Amino acid sequence: MKKHTLRWLGRFAVAGLAALTLGALAPQGVHAKTAIASQDDTTKTAGPRVFVSPKWVDQTIQGKNNVKDYKVFEASYGNDKTFKKGHIPGAMHINTNDIEATKTWNLKSAEQIKKVLLKHGVTSKTTLIVYSQDINAASRVAFAAFYAGVNNIKILDGNYKGWQKSDYTIQKGAEKSVKAATNFGVAVPANAKYEIKTSADVLKQQKADKNVILASTRSWKEFTGKTSGYSYIKDKGEPKGAVYAKSSKTSADVAYLLHKDGTVKSISEVAPMWAKSGIKSTSNVDFYCGTGWRASTAFFIAYQGGWKNIHEFDGGWYDWDIAHQKNPKQYPVQVGAPGSKSFKIVTSKF
Repeated sequence: MKKHTLRWLGRFAVAGLAALTLGALAPQGVHAKTAIASQDDTTKTAGPRVFVSPKWVDQTIQGKNNVKDYKVFEASYGNDKTFKKGHIPGAMHINTNDIEATKTWNLKSAEQIKKVLLKHGVTSKTTLIVYSQDINAASRVAFAAFYAGVNNIKILDGNYKGWQKSDYTIQKGAEKSVKAATNFGVAVPANAKYEIKTSADVLKQQKADKNVILASTRSWKEFTGKTSGYSYIKDKGEPKGAVYAKSSKTSADVAYLLHKDGTVKSISEVAPMWAKSGIKSTSNVDFYCGTGWRASTAFFIAYQGGWKNIHEFDGGWYDWDIAHQKNPKQYPVQVGAPGSKSFKIVTSKF
């Protein structure tokens, strides 16, 4: 718990300060012409639209579109202290620990996730809108719900900062209680095909299809073994055969997947970067990072873009490293930039 707190404390402190500053400076009641909210959501996507504008979310809350059954989650690690300072009206705080196992940081079981969703009034038919100060936290919680069986997943594009900049209503205080749902509507996990849980599952998958691509959304320094990226992961490297899916500059961002205003890039903007590593829309792709947060954002960009054969390798580098320590020959590790003189395959314990 302590290590995980240190992992995210820095990023949320910075994001929270920026968000609160913007909220204090924003004029009330006036929608700037350049605000993120001025963007519409009419552009067609090859897959289901996931990332939605503050304008769309506000229209949903105001009952100005055809979405009737919806819930709003604010996703972040830890308690609701920041949530109470300001949140989207009607939102409920979700601690990422509610959906992740705190020893492995893998997703909890589908049954456990279902209980969390039902407690907050969410069923498989609910339109679930997730937002955060960190796009990856929102994506992680959204993926957990999607994995369980919530198909109408929406993630606020531009994060909470975009909501503030757009000058929509901000509610303060604790969340209001909602009536729990009792019938989820489908057997869980309804979308299990999109998750590859452990390193052992990766090996099974590779046995069935030798062309599976392990797409690392980690930073270049992580990918080449210069840093592990995490205080609680000592070893550096990647699973053997991994390729670089350019996404992040550090372990705390997906900077290459976002515009300067924090909105998510489309698949047409991202695909050319990934294609350089042989990752294509027709590939059998497993997106992964250290423990699933960054990979979730990459997954949803591809999913919205219409990519069909995609998955999230939930365990990521953390799980592979643990497996490597137990059986290094079965779970070999690569270190260095592929094709460079320093590149090597490690089949013994670090």
